[in-house]
Amino acid sequence: MEQLLSEIVAYCDGRLNIHAIGDAEGAQNGLQFQNSGKISKIVAAVDGSLEIVEKAIAVGADLLIVHHGIFWEKTVPVRDNIYKKYKLLIDHDMALYSCHLPLDAHLEIGNNACIGKILGLKNIIQEFEYHATKIGIVGDKSIGRSPLKTLLESLFPRVIAMEFGSENIEKIGVASGGSGMIIAQAKALEIDTVIVGECQQFHYNIARENNVNVYICGHYATETFGVEALGKEVSQKFSLPFEFIPSNCPL
Repeated sequence: MEQLLSEIVAYCDGRLNIHAIGDAEGAQNGLQFQNSGKISKIVAAVDGSLEIVEKAIAVGADLLIVHHGIFWEKTVPVRDNIYKKYKLLIDHDMALYSCHLPLDAHLEIGNNACIGKILGLKNIIQEFEYHATKIGIVGDKSIGRSPLKTLLESLFPRVIAMEFGSENIEKIGVASGGSGMIIAQAKALEIDTVIVGECQQFHYNIARENNVNVYICGHYATETFGVEALGKEVSQKFSLPFEFIPSNCPL
């Protein structure tokens, strides 16, 4: 069975509200690389890397949905690995759809919403503004620090804990990816515990000085949820086969 690429793109654009949500300059949310117009199999991955394109071809996909797309700068020379990636996409008639911050922020299939549901957060609201968009969530959960860390370690391959907040947690903030900036916002929002993808060294001092518990769970690992949820939803709506392609990225 085949479906029209244009119909899938229109559905994703509307579902993610990509035209109304701000993002980093050059993110280019939406269809980044078209094919001849028909889709028979969907795959999803965090990154639109050469490795992932090659793996998508190997499993017979003709639509790759990613969180980190192939365009970030205004112009780049098409040579070396960039040329190889583009040529593979064209030669194998593969389309590529990318969604960055709108997929972090989505309250149903977004990275942070999915993590919040798995953790059992209640009364979830959006917080943590970035590029004029509230990309993270805050929710209620009564849990001790040790049980929370154990729960996170069951969900993510690596968890780094900086525990400077309360031992008895009531409210948790979640922001996937390169989200260390939310630590500085936590105190004003009366949140003493945050879950992030990655931090920089100076965030240690911010966490310590503001008495915040911080659990760093990996940029890649925290951003697998949304794109897989989107891919599954699209595959079900359009009756197409789907699979998620993982990466061994440890960061």
